[in-house]
Amino acid sequence: MRCRWLLLCCAAVVACGDATPGDETALPAVHIDGSNGVMPLARALADAYVAVDSSAVITFGTGLGSRARLDSLRAGRMDIAIASHGLDTAALRAEGLAVHRIAETPVVLGVHAASVSLAGLPSARLCDVLAGRETSWRPLGDGRDLPIVLVVRPEAEVDMEVLRDRVPCAHDVAITPMARIAEETADMARAIAETEGAIGVTTATVAAQSGGAIRALALDDVQPSVAAVRAGRYTLTRSSYLVARGDAHTGVARFLAFIASPEGQRVLEANGAVGVTGGR
Repeated sequence: MRCRWLLLCCAAVVACGDATPGDETALPAVHIDGSNGVMPLARALADAYVAVDSSAVITFGTGLGSRARLDSLRAGRMDIAIASHGLDTAALRAEGLAVHRIAETPVVLGVHAASVSLAGLPSARLCDVLAGRETSWRPLGDGRDLPIVLVVRPEAEVDMEVLRDRVPCAHDVAITPMARIAEETADMARAIAETEGAIGVTTATVAAQSGGAIRALALDDVQPSVAAVRAGRYTLTRSSYLVARGDAHTGVARFLAFIASPEGQRVLEANGAVGVTGGR
């Protein structure tokens, strides 16, 4: 993957020998916007990249919908559009855009770590929680008779799509009207981290970046770990894409090269994601 990405990157004006982090040559700023679900992972990669390349400048928008982010990219108002699964990658590449699938990230059941001691749930019991048939943690095996506070994303969001697609009993379950709706990824993170008894449908990246406030539960005795995703045992995952123009400038090329590097792959794993070796 790294060699293929580096060849792509080096085609963008600079020679390969110059496209290494730490070079003091000023780089064009890279503006990134798009999926709120991928934003925490993209920010972590950007922070790590800027820390090793003092010439790099990366800025972020506040989140754009599927059509708006690609239209903005095409118009040159930003340099990288971040997106999750559902892209027509063949069509995008046919119009000259470069599509990089950089990671698979587990979609997880995150709980308020300080108040919920349960380590995991069977799928059937999860569906009881989603439907509101179970409203206390104690019957699920937790030691406290603590009310369950369910937090979900809107149905059109990727995390909910993955949950409904990959957990058979969740296909058609009606979510209890008592559930809280978190419109944005940051809203979900705050709701789980700050609410006793909370459980929410989120990502391993959100859990990893919570400083221990959110713990990801095992599902059907499978932990949402990097190893379990790589082995195909944990199947609730969402893809992370970076989409750039074919004539992307040097700053974009250098950032892509960093993500493909061993250091970039370590950043992905530290944030709960699994680097994709093929980049497709």
